[in-house]
Amino acid sequence: MLEMNKETKEKMRRYFINSDPFLWNVLKNRNKKGRLSELKEMGFLKNYSEGSNFTYGKINQDLLVELGIEGILKRIVIKRVKDLFKSDILQYFRRCWEQGQTPTLDYLKRQRLYRKHHLTNDATLEEGWAKFRVSGYKEPAFVFFQIDTRYDFVERWTVFAGLWFEEIEPLFDSAK
Repeated sequence: MLEMNKETKEKMRRYFINSDPFLWNVLKNRNKKGRLSELKEMGFLKNYSEGSNFTYGKINQDLLVELGIEGILKRIVIKRVKDLFKSDILQYFRRCWEQGQTPTLDYLKRQRLYRKHHLTNDATLEEGWAKFRVSGYKEPAFVFFQIDTRYDFVERWTVFAGLWFEEIEPLFDSAK
């Protein structure tokens, strides 16, 4: 279990319940039905019936009751981040964070963390561009970065990046 004092627990709980996107965007799925299914596959929220349509606020509260903020961080967030990003990439991100810069988009592409999404409408689909249909952002880079997809550049760090480098990662490192 992660060792957190009461103040840190409360701060992390507030960040969790007020975060957007849900669970800081660490889940694979990008819609509520898929996210619920993924959480159930991980062994959580077993009392939710198939086709449940609870609000994210209710899901957050139920996860807090079931796992506590420590369990959410350790069993979902840290686990998913470690699955998505190799340790050398996280170290590189940390160095960038500490220097106040973001990695280049080319770096993210070379590491297979981002690919350009071509968003289309039905008119372009009729013109034979169906291969470019994309719904949502599924790339791992979106966990740590806001990327301007129109002009194709890394705009800034996400709120989660600050939480990861300043709060979560030090907790995880101290729990080893």
